[in-house]
Amino acid sequence: MPETPVTYEDVEVLHDDGLGFTCLIGNDRAFIGKYVPVNGTTVHRKGDRGRLTLPRWFVEQQGLPIPQPMTDPEVDEWFAQAQLRVLVARDAVERLPNDAASEAALSRATRELAAAMAIRARRHGTPR
Repeated sequence: MPETPVTYEDVEVLHDDGLGFTCLIGNDRAFIGKYVPVNGTTVHRKGDRGRLTLPRWFVEQQGLPIPQPMTDPEVDEWFAQAQLRVLVARDAVERLPNDAASEAALSRATRELAAAMAIRARRHGTPR
C-alpha cells in the first residue's frame, strides 16, 4: 500500500537546504522534502551517504525506481481512502475552527489525495 516504505541503500546527498535535500538514488537525482523521509533514514545533509527510506506513494509519485509498484486496484483503493480522509479532516476543521492539529491533518490528507490523483491519472493515461 502507499504507506509501505521503500528503502534505498547507498544514497548520496548532493545538496541540502532548509526545505530538504537533493540526492542520488542509483543514477536518479531526486529532491526530497525535509518531512518526507521516514524512520530508518540515515542521510540528511550534503555529503551524507547511507540509507533513505521513503513512503511508497512518494516514490511512485516521483517516478523513482521501485522494486514492486502498486497494482491498479491498490492505487484505486488508496485513492478512495485518501478521499475519505479529506472528508473526515474537513469535517474536523469545520467543527474545530482555528485548531492547528485539525488544519494540519487536513493539509496532510489533501497532499496525500493529490499524490493519489496524480498516480491514478498517470496509470489511466489521463492528463494531470
